Amino acid sequence: MIFFFGTRVRRKLLESGSFRCPYCLEPRGYERLGVRTWIHVFWIPVIPLGSGQEEVRCRFCQNGWATKVLEGTRLD
Repeated sequence: MIFFFGTRVRRKLLESGSFRCPYCLEPRGYERLGVRTWIHVFWIPVIPLGSGQEEVRCRFCQNGWATKVLEGTRLD
């Protein structure tokens, strides 16, 4: 019997809006994501590992930063 297991990072959209991207240096859309690593069996997430974290990702360049980047750069 073949048994597939491993870990996978899952992202969940928490918020979206506009900010000045530190990489693009232009006003862009962002997504604030909850990020968590899971143990999976047959690609089905079963057990979460550690605590979840948050990140902010630019919709244009796809670079990610800590949520602290929104302080002073949010345009909403």
